[in-house]
Amino acid sequence: MSSTVMIVEDDPATRRLYRFLLTSSGYTVFEAEDGLSALERLDTQPCDVIITDMNMPRMGGIDLVRTLRQKNADVYVIMVTAFGTPDTEKLAYRAGVNEYLTKPFDFEELERRVETFFTRRSNG
Repeated sequence: MSSTVMIVEDDPATRRLYRFLLTSSGYTVFEAEDGLSALERLDTQPCDVIITDMNMPRMGGIDLVRTLRQKNADVYVIMVTAFGTPDTEKLAYRAGVNEYLTKPFDFEELERRVETFFTRRSNG
């Protein structure tokens, strides 16, 4: 069973940090700098989990998730944002995210959430 994660984040330093954390835990990780790039990449490289920022140029995380759900994409989505409010959290869940984290957060928490997804999936 694959264990692939896509990081969708416009900040290169944040992408590198997430990549380091997740590859160190044994996951296959690939990246996209915004929602449009992520959709293009998913056409040729499917993944199990997407960790996406909410606010990005070209296409943000909410529109990415809406597009994925319209395509019936079976991918687990964790949305992260530095601009979290109760309203943006509701918007994210309505769009179809599975989990929502407000920055700053403990990177170990992100890793735990990814690990929990893969553990649940392997246990059926």
